[in-house]
Order: sequence, then structure tokens, then C-alpha cells
Amino acid sequence: MHAQDSPVDPPAPRPPRLDRDLAWAGGRSPRELLILAGGVALCCSELLDPRTLDLGNFLVYVLATVAFAVRVYFARAAAVGACVGALAQQWPHLRFGLEHVNLATLGVFPLLAIALLASPDLVRRFERETSRHRWLPNHWAPFTASQTRTIRWSIYSAGALGGLLDHTLQLSQHQVIWAAVENVPAWPRVAMISIVVCAGLLVLGRAIGLIGLWLTSIFVAVLIAPHAWTAERWLIAHELPERAQVFWSAKHYLSPALLLAALTVITSTPFALRLLRRVLLRAPSESNADVE
Repeated sequence: MHAQDSPVDPPAPRPPRLDRDLAWAGGRSPRELLILAGGVALCCSELLDPRTLDLGNFLVYVLATVAFAVRVYFARAAAVGACVGALAQQWPHLRFGLEHVNLATLGVFPLLAIALLASPDLVRRFERETSRHRWLPNHWAPFTASQTRTIRWSIYSAGALGGLLDHTLQLSQHQVIWAAVENVPAWPRVAMISIVVCAGLLVLGRAIGLIGLWLTSIFVAVLIAPHAWTAERWLIAHELPERAQVFWSAKHYLSPALLLAALTVITSTPFALRLLRRVLLRAPSESNADVE
């Protein structure tokens, strides 16, 4: 009898060229190099005309590019969140016509960046693998893939919501100066601070931050819904109100903000309720990876 040959596993398929490691680039892929080139281009574009330099934007671009270059675990998700926020702030202006929007930030640059960033290979390199740096461990590694996905999507929607609330506040405060309107309420700023704190907790691997985003989004949805309803009536009828009201200048942001708040609630509810149940029932403490 002839000994049967032991089965041989088929060779693993090679990754696409865009995701193959380049030895001369420190093991980075062409996709990573393209994104880094885009970050450097953004930094340089801010410096082309010092008279129009936005120092805040410039520092954000520099920090984001450096974080991506050293593969900080949340850098990819943060870049996607920034693109989602840019889209959320530009698309509401479409209600007034294309002449009121920046076509580049309306879709070309953010959508192209999201297409490059939304890669399973980058998710693995940044969010699933152990950090290369002892001084900066990957706080998302203990989470399962589905939990990390919930965290990312909750941060995307809540971060875009925070950006719209910031624009709403700025426009409304300018409105108070020239129109006889009631004072701008404090709750949008409170919600913005809460979103920043809760997102920071999630970045540090603290699942309790998801409960904070969930509660904050419910809070915003309840308070902004009446304003969004009134704003839609104004926008659809194309009629000015008898008296200028709070948030009138930011009326085009109110319905998108309500939708983003609702999306954050929907995304985070299953995970948040499971965490709350464990806390309320005083279940034995478990690691984040054990929270299903």
C-alpha cells in the first residue's frame, strides 16, 4: 500500500497591489502612502497663502498626518470621521443650490478619502493588530470586531452631530447680534462637550463612553426635534417667519442634526443596553472583550 499524500493547504491569495507591504516604506502599503501624501498635500495647501492660513486647520492636518504615519490605532477612524463631518456640514447647503456649496468638500475630496480609508486591510493594520509602540497601546484590541465597528460608527455620527451643533451655535450667535431673537440656549454647547468627552473615553477603550454618547444623542434628538419641524416648514414653504426665532440662521442644519442624533441612538442602543443591564444587575466585572 502506498502512503497517502498528506493534504496540502492551498496558498493564501495575495492581497491587492494597493495593500501589499513595501519593504522600502517600512512595511507600509501603497494605500497608506497615498493617504499620507494626501495629508502632506493638505498641510502644504494651508501654507501656500499665509494671509489665509487657518492655524487650527493646519494643526489638525499636521497632527492627523503624523498620527497616521506612526499608525496610531485610532488614526484611520479619526480620518474617516473628519470626512463624514465635512460631508455633513456641506450637504445641507444643497437646499439653497450648488452656488452655495464648495464642490470640492461637498463630495470629491471626502468621498475619495473615505474610499481609500474604508479598507479591511487598514482596519486590520490600525485597529486589530497590537500596537508597534509600547508607549501607545492599542486600547481597541480587546474589543471584538463587531464592537469596534459599533464604536466607530457611533463616533462618526456623534462627531458629525457635534460639528453641526457647533455651526448651529456660531450662526445663531451672529443672528442674536443683528436680530431681536431670544438668547441661544446652552444645551447645544453642553451636548458638544459631552460628545467630545464620551468620544475620548471610547478612544481610550472605555466602553462607558458609548452609554454617554447614547444618552447625549437622545437628549439632543428630543430638544432639537421641535426646532427641526419648524425649520422644515419654513424651508418647504419658502416663507419667512413673522418673528426671527432662535436657530433661524442655522435652519438648514437642524434636520440633518436630528437625523445624526437618531442614527447615533440606533447604532449605539444594543451595546449601550447590554452595558446598562450589566451595571444595573451588578453582574461580575468582565473585560471589554467579554461584553457582547
